[in-house]
Amino acid sequence: MAKILVAGDAVVITSDLSLEDLKTLKKYRSKELVLKGGEDGKEKVFAIDVTNGEGGINSFSASFAGESHDGKKLATITMALPKEYEGDVKEWVAERIGAAIIYLNKLEEQLPAVLEEIKAEKEAVLDNITVV
Repeated sequence: MAKILVAGDAVVITSDLSLEDLKTLKKYRSKELVLKGGEDGKEKVFAIDVTNGEGGINSFSASFAGESHDGKKLATITMALPKEYEGDVKEWVAERIGAAIIYLNKLEEQLPAVLEEIKAEKEAVLDNITVV
C-alpha cells in the first residue's frame, strides 16, 4: 500500500515497489501498469509510469521519478505543497490525491505476481542459452 508523508512543504508518495521493479514492469509488461474498469472492464482508469523528469500524481496516473534513501529504493513521487493551500494538510492532500492513491493501491496489489512471472520467464530463457 502506497504511503503518503507530509514533511514541511513536501508531499512524498512512496510505492510498495522499487523504482527498479517499476522499470522492469514497464519494459516487459507495460500493459500490467494500467488499471482497467468501467462498464466493460476495458476502460483505462489509472496508470503507473516511470519518468526521468519530475514525478507527479493525478486522478489518471502516477509517474515515479525518485527512490527512497533508506536502502529499499522504493519508488517515490515528491511534490511541493502549493503556497495557496489552506486548512488541514491531511484533508487537503486527501482531497487532491486520495482517489489516485486508492487506484494506485489497487494496481500495486496485482504487480508482485507479475514481477514473479517475469523473473521466472527470464530464468527459463537464461537456462536455455548456451555460451561456448
